[in-house]
Amino acid sequence: MIFKNLTIQNFGIYQGKHSIDLTVENDKPIILLGALNGGGKTTFLDAIQLVLYGKHAKCSNRTGMAYSNFLSSCKNRYAPANSEVMLSLSFSHRTDNIEKHFTVQRRWEVKGLEVKDYVHVLCDFQYDEHLSLHWDDFVNEFIPLNLSDLFFFDGEKIENLAHPQRSSELVKTGIENLLGLDLLSQLQIDLSQLDKKRSSTNVDLSVLPKIEACENEIKQISTLKSELKKEIAALEKELSIINISINRARQSVRNSGAHLIEKRDEIKFELGAIEAKLKLNKAEQNKLSAGVGPLRLVKPLIEKVKAQIRLENETKKLLLLNETINDYEAAVLERLKFNHKAGNDIIELVRNTMKSIAQERNKSTLVECYLNTELNIFNGLEERITLAKEQQQRMQRKELDLLEQKELLLKQIETIPDYNSVKHQLSELAEQEATLKQIEESLQEKRLQLEQTEIKNNVLSQRYTNMLAQQNKETFEQKRSIQIGEHINKVKATLQDFAEQLISENIERLQTLIKQKFDKLGRKDHLITGFKISPETFEITLYDASNNPLEPAKLSAGERQLLAIAILWGLAEASGKELPTVIDTPLSRLDGKHRNNLTKNYFPEAGKQVILLSTDEEIVGDYYEQLKPKISREYYLRYNEKAKSSTFIQGYF
Repeated sequence: MIFKNLTIQNFGIYQGKHSIDLTVENDKPIILLGALNGGGKTTFLDAIQLVLYGKHAKCSNRTGMAYSNFLSSCKNRYAPANSEVMLSLSFSHRTDNIEKHFTVQRRWEVKGLEVKDYVHVLCDFQYDEHLSLHWDDFVNEFIPLNLSDLFFFDGEKIENLAHPQRSSELVKTGIENLLGLDLLSQLQIDLSQLDKKRSSTNVDLSVLPKIEACENEIKQISTLKSELKKEIAALEKELSIINISINRARQSVRNSGAHLIEKRDEIKFELGAIEAKLKLNKAEQNKLSAGVGPLRLVKPLIEKVKAQIRLENETKKLLLLNETINDYEAAVLERLKFNHKAGNDIIELVRNTMKSIAQERNKSTLVECYLNTELNIFNGLEERITLAKEQQQRMQRKELDLLEQKELLLKQIETIPDYNSVKHQLSELAEQEATLKQIEESLQEKRLQLEQTEIKNNVLSQRYTNMLAQQNKETFEQKRSIQIGEHINKVKATLQDFAEQLISENIERLQTLIKQKFDKLGRKDHLITGFKISPETFEITLYDASNNPLEPAKLSAGERQLLAIAILWGLAEASGKELPTVIDTPLSRLDGKHRNNLTKNYFPEAGKQVILLSTDEEIVGDYYEQLKPKISREYYLRYNEKAKSSTFIQGYF
């Protein structure tokens, strides 16, 4: 099924007649509609649901209003008094490889208190009287009302579906419709009615007053059950509204920084700890500065000292050597004196030669020796200087980190507002949370009353059945009636077993689908490692990385929204129905990573036709660029103050 065109006339914020082309190209399933708040996005979604489902439509602002009053309230307040309201939706639908074109028009005029709408249906551009008269029955062949929540939903409110009870109701409805179990349930009810009717035909007249009294009591209990269910539905709606208000109040508190007031002392304590670490760091740096560290600044001087030590050592060696040579030369001259063959001239020549050589040799001993030490005093000094340098650098880096942390904490303290300036926000949040608690307590009380009422109803039904069974006449017809009753019970048991087996066989596939969809949407690896759907209650149990049950309340609002979308997506895919998906405010209250996952993995794959109704703060920038290749059409819902109407403009914002 693919939407082709939607026409809105004098409906909600749309004055006059406005049409929008909703056809899509192959491999481009997305139609993007942008609007500011109050620009007509929700009205657009309401128009699609109302034209299809009429009095059964799940419109946003009906809130228990009578259908005729709701139709009156939907008329544009600036439209002429005698003008009619009209909604028209064209779509194609394929059955048995045959594609047909349908146009559904719903019209009404507001005259007096009673307002009635009229449905006009065209099939392949020809008026179809039968479809027009019985459209409310036929529409479920195209999009079953019970499955509409899977394809038409508000992204801002979808988070509530992650609540175990809401999700179990959705899963139960989805599974029953997907497997046709609603027919089995109705057959069970019909068989029970047949059994009661069969039993009552053989009742002894003497117990009729007791049976009538029991029937009256059963009717009273049924009425009470109906009233309790209505009260519970109203409280659940009120709970949803107050949850949205609380989320907004919490966001306001976070934006103003009021949530940091309680952390002021904690931040100050942390700041003191950092100051102590800085002081210790400075002391350690001073200690390093008092050691060998500063010597790295005089490395050239150290090298000169080493060179001087080497020269002094060489000089000392030469001095010792000179003494030895001088002694040797004196001995040589002494020997020459006693040698009669050596004349005085030879002796003088030798003495002068030795003296000349000694003068040359003594030049090398002219170095001044003032250090008088050895090179081993520098052993290991280079390594100690390098180690001290590395320690100094580590301490400096640590000091920079501590200073950055200190600056961050000081900025946090600066952002903490004065209590008097935000106490009204905190008070408002506290009041709303108190209201939420009261509603939850009332809801719990009503559910308990409903549970007790259902128990009482079961007891009365059993009593009623026993009274009929005990008073059956001992006749052939009675025996035949008993046999029929036994067969009915066997058929009911068989139907129940069949339903349970059918659910058991299909629920595992649904678990896998929901897990796959959530993995595509989530940004935390192994946040949820498993999903388990109870075949009896249809409640979903989440499991964390340690395979322990995970409460949905421990998920963030954005994660609960993604979980709800994964449930819807999994059910929609399991349905096997190729239906359009319409999402209002698709990225509300999600962080950047979650938005990126939805944009990349969900919107292009949600169906063959996906209509997104976005504000100017959702699908923008990178998210828009990611979707661009998959977008067939773009519109902007602009409100014209002069015309008192919103209009469809080509292009996105």
